[in-house]
Amino acid sequence: MTRTAALAVVVAAGACSRRAPIASCDDNLRGVYTTGAERWMVLDDRETLEAYPLFPDGDGPPDLVVAPRVIDFVRAPGGELTGTLRRRYMRRAQRCDAHVPVHVTRCAGDTLELVLADPAPPIELSPCTWPGPGPSRIERWRRE
Repeated sequence: MTRTAALAVVVAAGACSRRAPIASCDDNLRGVYTTGAERWMVLDDRETLEAYPLFPDGDGPPDLVVAPRVIDFVRAPGGELTGTLRRRYMRRAQRCDAHVPVHVTRCAGDTLELVLADPAPPIELSPCTWPGPGPSRIERWRRE
């Protein structure tokens, strides 16, 4: 194989390994996303999507066991994505499951823009008593 032919094979292989950038929320959004120091795995099953943290995500009060967050999304016709961020808090056999809404406002250029908040730990676990809602924020997740 000549040097030119070998170079053409390498360039073609590199061009084919890159997936097309995200154009809309209707696209397949499966992949690993980063928000700086945090990385999230998104699984896309067309009607539903799931997002899982790929970093330690169980901080909370020392007397509670705090599960990592998980986000479940539903894709409506037209690509609109809405979801729920869930987190479990436990103290011995007592358990409270927190949930807050998540909205994806934009999917473009390998970036997802989400409006979300983190659930606050419960004030009491039996029965589950929650403080007021925490502040929401915009996060931009960039696909790797």
